[in-house]
Amino acid sequence: MSVGIMRAAFDAALAFAKGDNRRGAVDLLSRQAFADLLSGIKMQTEACRALTWKAANCLEQGPGDYDARRELALSAKIFCSDACTKVVMEAINAVGISAYDTDKPFASLLNTAMVLPIFDGGNVGIRRRHMQELMAKPTYDAWASTYGPTSSSSS
Repeated sequence: MSVGIMRAAFDAALAFAKGDNRRGAVDLLSRQAFADLLSGIKMQTEACRALTWKAANCLEQGPGDYDARRELALSAKIFCSDACTKVVMEAINAVGISAYDTDKPFASLLNTAMVLPIFDGGNVGIRRRHMQELMAKPTYDAWASTYGPTSSSSS
């Protein structure tokens, strides 16, 4: 869900940048500062997409045991839902006051993004505590979901 909202925010900001020039000689996308903001939004969106795909694949195919797979899923939920809120705010800041026009999707995207870190178990109150419990286990293997179990964790 986070990635979809981030993509919608990027698409709306990109469309705005291509169609508005703020009374200048060129459209906003031709300006380096605006293009840099959009590039950052795009990179964060793609990073969250990759992490989500990695977590989903890991849940089904490994590597690692259930706890390692669960840790990566928790990481994806926390990271992507937090990043979504930041990305939508960055898009709103890039577009400026026009982001609040009723014909723009930014207000609705922000309302939805703000809920992501708190539904299905809040990121701070519940999901990070789940990660804390996993890390506190004596058998915790920090990189098992990425590289597979280390030889020291399998003994």
